[in-house]
Amino acid sequence: MLRDDCEFGERILRDLQARRAACRVLDVDDDAGAEELKRAYRQASVKYHPDHNPGDEAARGKFLLAKCAYELLAKDVPCDLLLGQMECIREVPQDNRYRLDNAWGHFLWWCEKFFDGPL
Repeated sequence: MLRDDCEFGERILRDLQARRAACRVLDVDDDAGAEELKRAYRQASVKYHPDHNPGDEAARGKFLLAKCAYELLAKDVPCDLLLGQMECIREVPQDNRYRLDNAWGHFLWWCEKFFDGPL
């Protein structure tokens, strides 16, 4: 990827949003380890498995969503189902310090979160 690629920021933003959505689906922190991810995935699988919820399409959808979330976070395999969920799940910092409706706001928020302030 070239730095001048105008789609570069969009791809980074989509990846970040997909990972945030996956963390919310599995109810884990951003820095969850392999064991924690596996445990969260197993809990969601048991709760929403179609065999435990016969005829419940919502549970089936949540089961598939949990599978996609686990594959993204644990195996780095993207899933189209999660991309659809990203529009529904937005993380906004509680202090509303940055506008997250644009790439620059996300970048500033990301810098503060991971580097203790803007670069």
